[in-house]
Amino acid sequence: MEEEVKKYYRPITHQGYKYTNKIADFGEESWLPKQICEKFFAPKREAFIYASDCFIYNKNAENMLPIIGGVALFIALPGVKDWYCSGALNGFEKVVVCVCSFLALWFTVYYFTMPQKEIIFNRMDGTITFPGWHWNKNITMHFDDIKFGYTTGGPNAVGAYKLQILRPDRFGSWQFFPIGGITCYEALSFITWYMDKNRPLPPGEAFDAFRQKDFERRKAEGFPKPLYYSSLPTPEATPKQQKEREKHWRG
Repeated sequence: MEEEVKKYYRPITHQGYKYTNKIADFGEESWLPKQICEKFFAPKREAFIYASDCFIYNKNAENMLPIIGGVALFIALPGVKDWYCSGALNGFEKVVVCVCSFLALWFTVYYFTMPQKEIIFNRMDGTITFPGWHWNKNITMHFDDIKFGYTTGGPNAVGAYKLQILRPDRFGSWQFFPIGGITCYEALSFITWYMDKNRPLPPGEAFDAFRQKDFERRKAEGFPKPLYYSSLPTPEATPKQQKEREKHWRG
């Protein structure tokens, strides 16, 4: 346990939101509630780099960056060649080539110099670590303080209802955060279930090896009441464990 804490513990960097996102922040109703309201796919071991009853650890490689840089480079190279060899480009084409060349250079430099982007769920301390914007350091906040929203998608709702997390920076930038589910409600239901240390671990083989240990911890603590609301049952791993817990609370 000490090695696990030493490896995955991150101190809190932000207590809340100093700045207001003027586009999205319209009070508490603007943000998704932290509750268990949707079923989700039970995660397998390979869903995470590391998962236990105390921590989930993943790296966020920002895989879209090389794709954007590659597309920009693919557009820029032929244009640069034509511009240099024949000069047969009009003003608009020259602007496109310059912009794509800049983007290709920008994303190439950023991809090889960006800090390590980590996603860490600290179940015992109730904190989540998530990537900062571009070269900014990772952010660690208490789960209760984090504001979760969702994408609106395109005109045909393509890409809509994907979970996002609001960074506490001056610009109120968003971090795509679809962990544990396809929709924002599924993903946040999984996250909330895992972060509620008074409930059993969520379903999924990723946590099977830790269920007995987690049960014994909660039993020793007297099965304290859940921290977050659930409209779904969150049963123990066995009927015997469930019966023992229900002496304290049901659900």
